[in-house]
Amino acid sequence: MKAKALVLPPESRLQEVCSDACRALLEREFEPVWNETGRDYKAEELFDLVREAEVILTSWGSPALTEAMLERAPGLRAVGHAAGTVKSLVPRGIFARGVRVHSGAPRIAASVGEFCLAAMLACLRRLPEFGGGMRAGGWKIPGLKGRELAGSKVGIVSASSTARALIRLLAPFGVDAVVYDPYLTAEAAAGLGVRTGTLAEVMACPVISVHAPNLPATEGILTAELLARIPDGAVLVNSSRGSVFDEQALMAELQSGRFTAALDVFAREPLAADSPLRTLPNVLLTPHIAGATVEGHLALMEAVAADIVRGLAGEPTAYEVNERMWDVMA
Repeated sequence: MKAKALVLPPESRLQEVCSDACRALLEREFEPVWNETGRDYKAEELFDLVREAEVILTSWGSPALTEAMLERAPGLRAVGHAAGTVKSLVPRGIFARGVRVHSGAPRIAASVGEFCLAAMLACLRRLPEFGGGMRAGGWKIPGLKGRELAGSKVGIVSASSTARALIRLLAPFGVDAVVYDPYLTAEAAAGLGVRTGTLAEVMACPVISVHAPNLPATEGILTAELLARIPDGAVLVNSSRGSVFDEQALMAELQSGRFTAALDVFAREPLAADSPLRTLPNVLLTPHIAGATVEGHLALMEAVAADIVRGLAGEPTAYEVNERMWDVMA
């Protein structure tokens, strides 16, 4: 008998995160209960709907599952989130109930990795400055010349899933990748094709990519002293969270024009209209879209649903979150 799967996203959201192949998989493997309200469920509606659910599939806009809701769903076996972090979706106590939790974060990480590579290449070739100069009516900028990524020393802050996606993409460039992560062993680093280093060493690299998760321990971890170690002419990419930086120190460094930065995330979002960052020619700005691609989003629900099928069949999973990961994941 197929497991009853409560599919929380309405049709408008499903068109973004659930492909035709995904819908076919859900019909084949589960007894899906589709959201036909045309909107996201309210918490009180979900409270009544969960009673017979064995699987719950969620995405952006879905209400959080509370302990009270879990009490009403004794047959619940798995939750699959067709989005990123599950910390605001489920309580930590869900693991004690034996419910398996799956997240689409690893698939989003692949999209973020591509973004970081693109940002590195754009900044190394000085595209923000060249593009700005041409929009202002100019042509070539005397003395300004791009650099190549191949063979560069690349510093990476955190060995998160997005960092690992970037590391895979960096392989053909033959870079010397140095990773700071207090949980990454030298043996594990070697398996990734990188080496471990101190945070000070990483921040002294000519190319730096920041992937630190948004945790109390990482807030302000990149201090003014560390930012001062960034070499002149370096490239800094941040696709993690703005809160990992000493914001005033970062602004001062960028206003000095010493290095180029690609910033996709900010301490306060959306970025203020009068932010000085908007005026700096050495800064490439994007509105928190590193993980947002058509293909990546459309693959999310199929990825977690297929992973749930594997998990329930006793097979290895690739998108499952366990309680040991809770304290260190975003």
